[in-house]
Amino acid sequence: MGFKVWGAVALVGVSLAGAVEAKPKVSVSEKYYTVDATTVDGLLKQMGQRGPNGYWAYTDWRIKWTGSCALSATVTYTLPKHKNEAKLDPALQKKWKAMTTALKKHEEKHGANGVQAATEIEQTKCANGDAVIKKYNKKDIDLDARTDHGKKEGVVLK
Repeated sequence: MGFKVWGAVALVGVSLAGAVEAKPKVSVSEKYYTVDATTVDGLLKQMGQRGPNGYWAYTDWRIKWTGSCALSATVTYTLPKHKNEAKLDPALQKKWKAMTTALKKHEEKHGANGVQAATEIEQTKCANGDAVIKKYNKKDIDLDARTDHGKKEGVVLK
């Protein structure tokens, strides 16, 4: 089963001249999908099948701004959650907890890219917002390439 973790960017913006300075409003939320397997292979299979878009986890950040440069950034993390971790043998339970902790930290880096993009758009008074978004979308892609989708940061079960 392949390993996949992805941070994605979906953004909307309207840039108009004469924008005033704004402070990005940031909203962060977490969603979970459930796994209940009690073996490594079972967990890998379930995360591949049940995870968002076939990934173990997913970060979606969206930035919106108005003609007056009122910005908002919404970051949504989708992560795995075990239905009953107590059913895992102690060694696997330890691996699961370490992996999910590393996974969340990895996804938070993607979320930080979204917040930083909003901050940069705000600093430029909403000029070139689309270019800023593309820049941080590339940072997400580079993050996954540099970390092998989090593997190099501990996002592993085996």
